[in-house]
Amino acid sequence: MPWVIERDRYIVSPYMDWLSFFFDRRWRLPARDIVALMVKLADDDRGRVGARRIEKGLTADDRARLAEGVGLCSAILGHIGLPSRTHFLGTLNAGHPGGALPVRAGPEPFHDPRLPDNVWVADATLIPSALGRPPILTIAAMAKRVARTIAERFR
Repeated sequence: MPWVIERDRYIVSPYMDWLSFFFDRRWRLPARDIVALMVKLADDDRGRVGARRIEKGLTADDRARLAEGVGLCSAILGHIGLPSRTHFLGTLNAGHPGGALPVRAGPEPFHDPRLPDNVWVADATLIPSALGRPPILTIAAMAKRVARTIAERFR
């Protein structure tokens, strides 16, 4: 991301939306004619992880923040000379779903008690709530901590 605009619980940045490129007919070759901006939302902590599926919808607050972000993107595109009739939305998707096994206080904060003793997770599912920004550094730091804990525990 060459630049980022930070707002309350979302960011806007340039982004090549590969999901839309492959599945949305408006994204035709050549892609060089598309200016893509992303709204990365810190959505509300609502949803359910079931045995066979994840259920996650957008709340009214999520939709309001998303609409604000889309408005900001339209203003940016208009500012660089792209007529509003040429603007369109990409595919709504969950890029970094997390929170299914959030880190908690306890004797082993990076191991969820619902998991067997020898099964550990070191990805975005540990993040307690949506960050609204790329989580890679947070995930890397947590993964290092999990690896260190496993190495010490199973020496």
